[in-house]
Amino acid sequence: MALHMPVPCPALTALNLAQPQLRDLAWACLGPPLLHLETLQPGNGVTDARLPLTAARAAWLQELDRQPQPLIDWLTAQQATRLGLYFERLWYFFLTHDSETELLAHNLPVRSGGQTLGEFDCLYYCRAREQPVHLELAVKFYLGWRRTTTGAEQSSAAEWLGPNPVDRLDLKLQRLLQHQSRLSLDPVGSALLASRGLAQPLREIALRGSLFQPAHDRLSPPAGYNPALPLPHWYTLTDWRAQAGAEERFLVLPRLRWLSPLLHSADTLSPEALFTQLQERFTRGGRPALVVQVNDQGDESRRFFLAGNDWPRG
Repeated sequence: MALHMPVPCPALTALNLAQPQLRDLAWACLGPPLLHLETLQPGNGVTDARLPLTAARAAWLQELDRQPQPLIDWLTAQQATRLGLYFERLWYFFLTHDSETELLAHNLPVRSGGQTLGEFDCLYYCRAREQPVHLELAVKFYLGWRRTTTGAEQSSAAEWLGPNPVDRLDLKLQRLLQHQSRLSLDPVGSALLASRGLAQPLREIALRGSLFQPAHDRLSPPAGYNPALPLPHWYTLTDWRAQAGAEERFLVLPRLRWLSPLLHSADTLSPEALFTQLQERFTRGGRPALVVQVNDQGDESRRFFLAGNDWPRG
C-alpha cells in the first residue's frame, strides 16, 4: 500500500509542536487549503484565506507550545462536540491572539423581518492589509465515489461524499460560494456591517480537509483541488483486511482528532482487532472510520478511511 501522510506542510512540521491542540490550530489556520476556490469562480471577489507563517507567528506558536494553558482554557471553556465547531474555536483563538489580526465578531446573525438570512462565521481586521475581512470557515473530509466521470482528467464535485453521504462536496461549495461568502453583499448583511463600521470587507474562505480516493479506482480529483496535497485512500473493510500486514498497528481516530498528524500514541490495534471492531460498527449501520497506521514510535505514518462493504448505498 502506498503511504499517505496527512496534509503536508513542511514549515509547520519543522516547528515540532508537541501539543496536539496547538498542532490542530497551526494546521487549521496556517495549513494549505483543500481547494483553490478562486479558480472555480474567477472574478467573484472571494479568495482563499492564506495567512503566512511569519517568523513572529512561528515564535508565538513555539512559545504557546511551551505554555499551552491559554489555548487549553479557551477550548475547555466552550467544549466543542462537533469537528466544525472545534475548527471554528481554533480560528477564533488565533484571530484573537495573533499580532497581525483582531477578531471583531463571530457567528453574527443577519436577520430581516424576524427571519434569519444567515450568519457571518467570522469578521476580523487584518493589520497587514489595513482592511476588515469577512471569513467563512469549513473543514471537510470526503470519499470519492465514481458516478458520472468517464475521463481521467477531472471528476465531478458531486462524486465526493462525506462519511454521511448526504454531505457532498458540490453542495458544500454551492453553499460557500453562492450564499455564505456573499452575505456581505446582501443589502441586509451590508447594512449590518456598515452599522459596525465594516463596510465592504474583503471576502475569504478557509476550506481545509482532505479527499480520499477509492483504493480500487483512480478517480481524479475535482476542479480546483490543491495539487500540493496527497490523495489518500479509502477501502472497504474486506478489501483492506485482505492486504493488511499482521505486524502493522492502527488506531481509529476520534472525530475531534481528524485535523493534524497523530504523535506518540501507545493505544494501538492489530489488524484483526481493528477488523473486529469496525465489523461490529458497520453491522450497526456506523459510518466510515478514519484510521491511522502508526510506526514503532507511535507516530502516524499514513491515514485512510475504512467503510462498510455496501457504503455508500447501505
